[in-house]
Amino acid sequence: MSPPRLRNFHHQIVDAVGASIVAGRYAEGEQLPTEPQLAETYGASRLIIREAMKSLAAKGLVSIRPRTGTHVLPRAEWNLFDPAVLGWQSEAPPDKKLIADLMELRQTIEPLAARLAAARALPPQVAEIREAFEAMAKAQTQASYIEADLRFHGAVVRSCDNQFIQQLETALSAVWKTSFQASSDAWGPDAQALELHRSLLHSIEGRDPQGAEAAVLALIARAVVRIGQIA
Repeated sequence: MSPPRLRNFHHQIVDAVGASIVAGRYAEGEQLPTEPQLAETYGASRLIIREAMKSLAAKGLVSIRPRTGTHVLPRAEWNLFDPAVLGWQSEAPPDKKLIADLMELRQTIEPLAARLAAARALPPQVAEIREAFEAMAKAQTQASYIEADLRFHGAVVRSCDNQFIQQLETALSAVWKTSFQASSDAWGPDAQALELHRSLLHSIEGRDPQGAEAAVLALIARAVVRIGQIA
């Protein structure tokens, strides 16, 4: 195993180059700088650069070919469910198509997860959802509100008792973070969104699958409105 310092250096380079690709500083089809050039730019060994490019290739961002170099792949080939790729997307200039697609994904998965959670959640899982909601209600900063919001939605997915939907939580966490950030402006609690979270919580506590589904659909619709107001 590589020493921690080298592993951290590797991740820093992956993060820097990956963010540059997602932000469009390297266009689709463009050749990246050579290994020696990148090694000089980042003050790293060619081995670390090579391993970093392999990590980006695994995320679908680049293609590595002998003699022709490393090229940026079309966006259609990127692994958009990779949390790092979604994280870079959230830091890049706003992409209306990406946000619209994320909202459609949420509308596809979350209503079913909420409906199942209302029917299947165990008492400790319901308590976890309530604790996250109470943290949202008490949040004093945008960062703490978003952190609690992520916990809330993650707890709903985990309580749905469907292993395939539960497996999506890691990817959904990045989706939620991106959409929550896109629907936020200057810090200030969104009273309507908070009430919709309360409705979702009460529907799960009350074993009301239809109410839970309606509440989460309303939450997503509210986020779409907020994004439209800010864009």
